[in-house]
Amino acid sequence: MALGMLVCGRTGESCTANRTLDHLGASIDRFANKAVDYLNSTFSDEAQTFGAFCARVTLENACAALVGRLDPFRMLYLAEFQAQGGFEYAKPSKSGFKWAGDVLADEKPPARDLWNTDHELARISRALFSAYVDHVYWKPAAEAALDYLAERGEGGELRELQAIDPDNFTSSTKGKCSALYSKLSKGVHWDFFVSSVVMDEGTLKDAIRDCLIQVANMGFVSHFVPTAYRSLGRSDALDAYKNFRKAFS
Repeated sequence: MALGMLVCGRTGESCTANRTLDHLGASIDRFANKAVDYLNSTFSDEAQTFGAFCARVTLENACAALVGRLDPFRMLYLAEFQAQGGFEYAKPSKSGFKWAGDVLADEKPPARDLWNTDHELARISRALFSAYVDHVYWKPAAEAALDYLAERGEGGELRELQAIDPDNFTSSTKGKCSALYSKLSKGVHWDFFVSSVVMDEGTLKDAIRDCLIQVANMGFVSHFVPTAYRSLGRSDALDAYKNFRKAFS
């Protein structure tokens, strides 16, 4: 399976950015592979206990890696910050990576008012799913990815990719990832006060599968962003996607 490479791209010369993405890629592979094992295996107490955790780590690490490939400065800042000798595990960092802020935009500007000259720089969100990142990166990349698949005459095995609509790719992916983050978090923090609401096999496996598909789709489309760091060639990205999708149905 090659989800880490699909999301993080292929490594290059030794530098902070490559070392950081290599680390995130290895983490994605470690937890995604375990999540796939839980998805394909007979349901067990271990899967019920750790399946949601593995899926959420995969989702969070993938989003962090994609933020880093689209906005390397943010990734480099975080890597350098954590490398400082005074890094404290028990102390919250105001500038640390956050789901709300780095993945989801803090503010939602009017869709028809993105380019108003009165917007201050602080309002121009570079979050992974912000309206600006959608306009500049995701929508053109989704259009290019679909054109590439059509040119190759790819068949129904890529139905999840072929179902992408560039006009709502970001909003749809954001909605699905937000719902998955919330659902999987309940399994991570074990927010269950009665046994009847603990995730059963169908609920957990559906969440794991949906998580893996969303991450793989984002990873594939990211390689059609011309300025994304460590992008794979288009055929390599497709091969990595197909290889990963063979791991589960």
